[in-house]
Amino acid sequence: MQAIRRSELLLATVLAGLAGFVDAVGFVHLGGYFLSFMSGNTTRFAAEAAHTDWVAVGKAGGIIGCFFVGVMIGAVVARAEHARPLLLSAISTSLLCAALVGSVGAGTAAMLILAVTMGAMNSVFQRNGEVSVGLTYMTGTLVKAGQRLVDALCGGPRWLWLRYLSLWLSLAVGAVLGALTYRWLELAAIWVAFGLAVAVTVVVEIVRRRRLSRAARQ
Repeated sequence: MQAIRRSELLLATVLAGLAGFVDAVGFVHLGGYFLSFMSGNTTRFAAEAAHTDWVAVGKAGGIIGCFFVGVMIGAVVARAEHARPLLLSAISTSLLCAALVGSVGAGTAAMLILAVTMGAMNSVFQRNGEVSVGLTYMTGTLVKAGQRLVDALCGGPRWLWLRYLSLWLSLAVGAVLGALTYRWLELAAIWVAFGLAVAVTVVVEIVRRRRLSRAARQ
């Protein structure tokens, strides 16, 4: 995070908001299961297994499995040239598939596709095989925000903690908007997420092409 450019921080903040939006839609629709927060699903998986509620275990386990598959897909795409535009395009396409599936009433299938999407999203900021900015999980981000705030109070970088806190805040705001949108539109809320993802993909591609054009002229 310390070496991230402002443009990348802006992109990360927008994507964190998108992740919060999608997660809230899934949480409300599924009645308490997450599409991006696998720690919560794992706890629920274990608790429901202890109570032998195998339907709930299957829901949690299915989401975890789909998320894991999404992570693998994202990691594969991240190895390609121009990986970020490709990943964003894949995320947009996946959201489109989820919206189409949801529009015919297959809500559970749409949620599983969204879980795959959330898993893949974590590779947008993958560097040297490691995720430099986490987009769908905020516990570590909040920990770093607290640590960097203490560093600032002790004479370290003054505002670095705000970078981490801004990601958490973006996810929280996105989640509020996602829950409200689901309340109004139900599964059609996925179309809103798709539209945002397409807009982000287009902007990132325009910026990339402009940079390449400037570099070619130098």
